Amino acid sequence: MSRRLVSLHGDVVEELPAHCRECLFWELGGRCPADGRSGDGAADWTQPLTRKQAWASSLVQEGRNPGRVVKVDDEVVAHAVFGPADAFAPRPALLPRVSPGSLLLATVWVQPQWRGLGLGRLLVQAALKEAIRLDIGAVEAYGDRRWRERACYLPATWLLHEGFEVHGEHPRIPLLRIDARRTLRWAESLEHALEEMLAHLPRRVRAPVPVPSPAAHPAARDDDPTGVR
Repeated sequence: MSRRLVSLHGDVVEELPAHCRECLFWELGGRCPADGRSGDGAADWTQPLTRKQAWASSLVQEGRNPGRVVKVDDEVVAHAVFGPADAFAPRPALLPRVSPGSLLLATVWVQPQWRGLGLGRLLVQAALKEAIRLDIGAVEAYGDRRWRERACYLPATWLLHEGFEVHGEHPRIPLLRIDARRTLRWAESLEHALEEMLAHLPRRVRAPVPVPSPAAHPAARDDDPTGVR
């Protein structure tokens, strides 16, 4: 079984899940598929895949990595979108602003049958490694305290579990932050750690776990509903 952690670039964007490869919420301020709201009603959101590929390719040409992808036997099983904060569309004014000079972790998505295996944590570590490479002091992310599947913000409880701390408060969508400088002491061994995590993935795909409905389990949304860790 082939397991690889590869950079996100224009060609790889086409291999992402449909709801991710056509979403421009973070990159260009487009509509979030989970709630139907538009980021910029005046923009033309035709050909979203082409636009997302162009966005990723432009960052690669600038020497900035727009994310990482976990592949098993050439199938994308998880991915993250991240990059310097100025590479992304600004969030609404009511939300805390991303700190200048930080790296924004915008998206972490793990295919349902691969959840609970540590791939989300692996991708957070990849973002930290990129921040260190670019000499960026911190990784920041928006967390949703009422997260739901396919939402464009990450679950706040999961980010806290992974070591992030609230940096900018908001009743629902706070800005969370982890100091990349704290990882400098083990930066040299980080690549080995990522490879070791990939090597220990199970050889068989785990059977999909049914997602309980929020009505049946009201607390589920606040207890890492993505299973990305």
